[in-house]
Amino acid sequence: MSKRNRPTTAAQAAHRRRRHEYRSAYNSPEGKAARAAAKAGKPAPATSKPAAKPAAKPAAPAASKPPQS
Repeated sequence: MSKRNRPTTAAQAAHRRRRHEYRSAYNSPEGKAARAAAKAGKPAPATSKPAAKPAAKPAAPAASKPPQS
């Protein structure tokens, strides 16, 4: 990740992590198949896993920058 797009706070990093997990599940083959089946009015195939939200991890303390000299 470039420095320009790097999250600067713990809240930004957590948001990016959650969004990445959501988008990954949404764009996975299982997610696409489930959406296609729902659109066609059929139940989702038995092999697809529901995109369950993982348990929230405790937030890591924000790392402070080392002093520059």
